[in-house]
Amino acid sequence: MKIAFFADSYKPYLSGVTNSMELLVKELRELGHRVYIFAPRYPHHVDTDPDIIRFPSLPTRYPKFRLAIPYIHRLPEVDLIHSHSPFQIGMLARYVAHRRHVPLVYTFHTLFTRYLHYAKFVPEPISKLAMVNYIREFCRRTNLIIAPSKMSKRVLRVWGVKNRIEVVPSGVDMERVSLANAEEQRKAIRKKYKIPENAMVLLYVGRITKEKNIGFLLRAFERLTAGFSPPVYLLLVGGGPLLEALSSEKREKVILTGEVNYPEVLSYYAVGDLFVFSSTTETQGLVLAEAKALGLPVVALFAGGLVETVRSGEDGYLVPRNLGRFLEHLRRLIDDPALRLKLGHSARLDALDRFASGKIAKRMETLYNSLVA
Repeated sequence: MKIAFFADSYKPYLSGVTNSMELLVKELRELGHRVYIFAPRYPHHVDTDPDIIRFPSLPTRYPKFRLAIPYIHRLPEVDLIHSHSPFQIGMLARYVAHRRHVPLVYTFHTLFTRYLHYAKFVPEPISKLAMVNYIREFCRRTNLIIAPSKMSKRVLRVWGVKNRIEVVPSGVDMERVSLANAEEQRKAIRKKYKIPENAMVLLYVGRITKEKNIGFLLRAFERLTAGFSPPVYLLLVGGGPLLEALSSEKREKVILTGEVNYPEVLSYYAVGDLFVFSSTTETQGLVLAEAKALGLPVVALFAGGLVETVRSGEDGYLVPRNLGRFLEHLRRLIDDPALRLKLGHSARLDALDRFASGKIAKRMETLYNSLVA
């Protein structure tokens, strides 16, 4: 099968969406399919993959994100088009699918209504209504919508989307998230950031942005650190608009690594003892599945699609949006190594069962075949 992926961002831009796309492309190719990627061009980046076709692009106010100019000068014959955005690239994907009479698939990666604070000059109620109407209209012309979680499927139904929706989570590369060399990676990263070998590390991986609710993690850590021996560190792995401001604020035992390229970032999970997460805008929370794959128990706020990624009480805890309750569960896991080990083992098994990228790709292959047939 020949498949075209259309995306508003792709590597070298780093995000959960680009990482999940890159992995799905890899797995589909291993199944024997040819996958083309249509994405913005990035300055100084040279592709080695001949099946990546770039659009001209413009810079935006959001760090490193490029606005694609959806001009297409060549498009090979394909059996199916899969759009990973509903905006300008997605509109082009929809137009091409209609002209070529091929099925159009759309993955609803992002709860866009939670990001409207970037539209500073439009009142939020108006911008939210406009966004919901836009997404509903875009979805109306698709043959299949992929939702990463049941929650995101429910959101689309509430918004009035009536098209076929299938729930397929983003996958985790189990070959790269391996326990085989985890101890070696753990020691190397601790040495790099001068973290003592006996220290407990709370790990966060993701963008350093307002919508990820990083301030909540920092407040929790400030109240947590007193009274623990050995010491506890907070390691924040990722880049984003708030990175510069947070880096200028000196906080004891808080380390910001900055942006780490994929798949190198997967090795950072080895340094953690617990994975902490405070975002309330996720459709799935891919980083939680990645953390579970390396056997890390999770403490996260009860929100969005996370309720399907973390089995609260079995491989981590989903807690109310309350600082005291969040701290309570952190302290429980810090104080109880046996509980951490038990939950971490359960997390690893669940990730292998539900999020292995090979299984996810075969599920997508079956859905593609149902449309092409």
